[in-house]
Amino acid sequence: MPRSIPALVNPALLVWARERAGLDLTKAAEKGGVAESILRTWEQGVERPTMSQLRDLGAAYKRPIAVFFLPEPPKDFDPQREFRRLPGLRPQDESMELRLALRLALFQREAAKELHSRLGESVSVFREKAHPNEDPEVVGTRIRKLLGISWQHQIGWAGAYAALNAWRSAVERLGILVFQTGDVELEEMRGTSVAHGPMPVILLNNADAPHGRIFTLIHELVHIMLTHGGHETGTMEGKRAPEEQMLERVSNRFAAATLMPKHELLIEADRCHDVYAGDEGALKKLATRIKVSPEAILRRLLSLHKVSSGIYRRMRKTWQTKPWYSAPQGDGGPSIEVRRLSALGRTFVSLVLEGYSRKAVSSSEVSDYLGLQLKYLDRIQKQLLPGPGEAAAA
Repeated sequence: MPRSIPALVNPALLVWARERAGLDLTKAAEKGGVAESILRTWEQGVERPTMSQLRDLGAAYKRPIAVFFLPEPPKDFDPQREFRRLPGLRPQDESMELRLALRLALFQREAAKELHSRLGESVSVFREKAHPNEDPEVVGTRIRKLLGISWQHQIGWAGAYAALNAWRSAVERLGILVFQTGDVELEEMRGTSVAHGPMPVILLNNADAPHGRIFTLIHELVHIMLTHGGHETGTMEGKRAPEEQMLERVSNRFAAATLMPKHELLIEADRCHDVYAGDEGALKKLATRIKVSPEAILRRLLSLHKVSSGIYRRMRKTWQTKPWYSAPQGDGGPSIEVRRLSALGRTFVSLVLEGYSRKAVSSSEVSDYLGLQLKYLDRIQKQLLPGPGEAAAA
C-alpha cells in the first residue's frame, strides 16, 4: 500500500493550536487518536502528520486545518478580546458555539491576509469614520454614497435575499470581510464586529430573517466607523459602560437613516396613510417594498415624530409574539456551494479561488479554506456571478 503524503505544516502551529486549546501532549494525543510520542515528533518537526491525521487534530483542537498552514502562529488571535462585546453577555458566558464562530471568523481573516501576501497584493484599508454627535441624516447619506446604493436600487431588488446580498457585497467592496454563522442561537447573537487592523470583520447570524441581517450589517458597519473615529465600542470583557450603551443607540439611528432616508421614506409612507396609524398590513407592504422590517420602519417613523410611542409599543409587542417574516421552507435546503458562499462571502471565496488559479495555494488548502470538496469548485464559481440585485447595485 502506498505511503500517505505528509501534510507540510508548520510545527509551531501544531504547538500553538494545542496550547490554545488548553491541552497537554497526553490529552491532545488521546483526543487526536495518536500516540503521544508521535505527536511529539510532529511538534518537533521530526515527522509530519498525514492530511487525515491533521484533520483529526483539527477536530480535537476545534480549528480548521487550514490554520496549520499559516507561516506563523497568528498574533493577538483572541476572539474575546478582538470582537465587540455583545449586549447582555458577561465575560465567559459565551456559548461554545459562539466562541468557535468568533475564532473561525478571525482565522478566516488571518487566512485572507496570508492569501493577499502570497499573491503579492496589498490589503485594502478601510478608514471611514463617524462621530456620535453627527446628524444621522448626514451620516446615512454618506454611507449610502460610500456603498454606491441608491434608493432606486433598493426598491428595485427582487426581494429580501437579493437586498441582503447586494448590501453585503457593497460592504465587502470596502475591504470588510462579512461572514455568517448558523451555529449560534439568535437570542445570543445577531451580529458583532472587529474594527481594528486591516480587513475589519463583521459576523452575522444567518438564523435571523434577511431584513434583520441587513439592519445588523449596517449597524456593525457604523460601529467600525465609530471606532475609527475614536469612539471605541466594548470588547467582550467586563460590563457595558453608559458610553457603550449610547454608541449602541447611535449605531441604530445611523443604520436606520442609511436604510430609510428621511425624504424617500416619507414619500413612500405618504402613499399609504395607514402606515402612520400602525396598520400591520400597510407596514408589511412597505417593508416588502423597501426591504426593511416593519418594526424598523415604525421605529424610524417614531424618531421622525410621525407616529406615537403608543402605536410603536403596541405593534412591537405584537411582533415579539409572532414574527412577521418567515423564511421559505424548501426541500433539503440550499446546496453546499450556496451555503459555503453564504457563510464565507464573495470577497473571501473569490480570494481563495484566485489564489488557486494562480497556484498560490494548493488544492488541499482550497478545500480546507472553503470547507468543500474540489468537485464543487465549478459550482461555487458560478454562484459568484452577480445576481440581478447585485448587478443593479454595482
